[in-house]
Amino acid sequence: MGKSIEEAYAKWRSKYLRSYGDGYFIYYKEPSEKAAEQTCSEAHGYGMLISVLKRNQQDFDGLYRYFNQWKNHKGLMQWQQKTTSHGQFVPGDEGGDHCATDGDVDIATALFLAAKVWGRGGAQGEIDYRAAAVNLARSIWDHCFNHETYMPLIGDWADPGDEAFALTRPSDFILSGYLLFYYEDTERQQIWGNVVNAIVNTCQGQLAMNPQTGLIADFLTLDPRTRAYNPVHKEVLESKHDPDYNWNSCRVPWRLGHYYMLSKDPRIRQLLETQANFFAHQLSRNSGDCPIRAGYHLNGQPYADYSDMAFTAPVSFLFWVLDWRQQLDQVMRYIDEDNECTYFGESIAMLAILVFITIVLAKDLLTLTSPTPNQSVTPGHLLSFNYTMNAIFTNSQQQQQQQVVLGYTPNYPNALDVYFQWTAKNDSQHMIQFTAAKGLITDSVSTKDMVYDHVWRLPSCRFFKRYQPDQWNFNLLFQPIYAEPSNSTTNIPLGPQQSSMTMPINISVNNMTDSAAVGKGSHHRHRQEC
Repeated sequence: MGKSIEEAYAKWRSKYLRSYGDGYFIYYKEPSEKAAEQTCSEAHGYGMLISVLKRNQQDFDGLYRYFNQWKNHKGLMQWQQKTTSHGQFVPGDEGGDHCATDGDVDIATALFLAAKVWGRGGAQGEIDYRAAAVNLARSIWDHCFNHETYMPLIGDWADPGDEAFALTRPSDFILSGYLLFYYEDTERQQIWGNVVNAIVNTCQGQLAMNPQTGLIADFLTLDPRTRAYNPVHKEVLESKHDPDYNWNSCRVPWRLGHYYMLSKDPRIRQLLETQANFFAHQLSRNSGDCPIRAGYHLNGQPYADYSDMAFTAPVSFLFWVLDWRQQLDQVMRYIDEDNECTYFGESIAMLAILVFITIVLAKDLLTLTSPTPNQSVTPGHLLSFNYTMNAIFTNSQQQQQQQVVLGYTPNYPNALDVYFQWTAKNDSQHMIQFTAAKGLITDSVSTKDMVYDHVWRLPSCRFFKRYQPDQWNFNLLFQPIYAEPSNSTTNIPLGPQQSSMTMPINISVNNMTDSAAVGKGSHHRHRQEC
């Protein structure tokens, strides 16, 4: 966003946060509509997430009190409230006392995060955030999931035998939330692990059906014969566009992208890249307005002739996660110019921007001190590899913050390999490498930085006569090594893996070069021609 985070947050808060009784709610209509409907659980989940990410406990507790007031007999938030002519709030007309799954998942996620940030809430510490989160997670599993497929139902009202029981809504594929449940709701840990894997498998199945776009329909239905979920073929709940990429699934790039940012789960990467490629192609059309449209058939054909922040904000988050900077800059310009904002798009954008600045992966687990970028090195000489395995929990405050950020133990590599690479200057595809060092130590201590040092002798002058520095670029690639992922369907990613690091070096070649002889206590030096 071009405006400051504080400015964007203040605008969002003043526009949508309202009070009722002793609590707060998120108004989700436009004042010009003069609608009786005031809020819904989806909006409430967004509000609680935004409040905890912004560290606004007063707002968070007010939103929690409202949530507590509007729980149904299953312990889930009633999905919609409207106002009477006397200003009193009552359940909405369309099954307003039932729940919608995504709202409760976001609320439980926010409560788990609040437990890490503040511990307890309320004026006297009477709100036990963690206990509330666990109770809500239990209710979500009991009433909002198919216990055979481990896939989310569209609400607590979808009962076995109903047509709705076969449905799942991809906007409920809140994998980062279920991953947090896996680590925090220990009583149901295996269940949440199965949920994560079931959703990932279903997403992979959708990519196989639409490999050119990666788009996922608003609603999927369970095939009783194959036990796989497929896009619906007609209106099943909301509109004729239930089989399309519409106002539910527009959130999928954000939801799945957030999970990938936290987990680096390789199973989801291809789907995200396919979606990103599709939207990058849309941006390349260079129309006057934003070319990302507010609705697509799964084959990529748009059926809407306008854009909306609810569609562009999730795409911007996807580009950010994949580090596609050019496309991110392009779509952010459109977002900054969008003055026709509504609760839905602005709330998603607010969450995305807060995640940009809040859900960071702390510092890298491994920091390279030596060599430095473009350091000049001499053929045949010793080169030091100096690196630090960074402490994560250096004090209780940082430990608390890191737990909020990740929700799991940092994933340190098992070892470090180093490769010497050289690439032809006139052909970047022509790259050669060999192993410089293998299996370097990466042992870590969570409260203390661990510094390691290793020396490696550079190739001789003879090597650089063959691969001359004026014709080749030279790099050292530092590759953290992790155990091969298990093929088990219950394999849950530990967390983000440390990325590899490429360090360019300059080869200093002279007509006559000194080279130190190897050997303890030896001071003998000899001269070597290059």
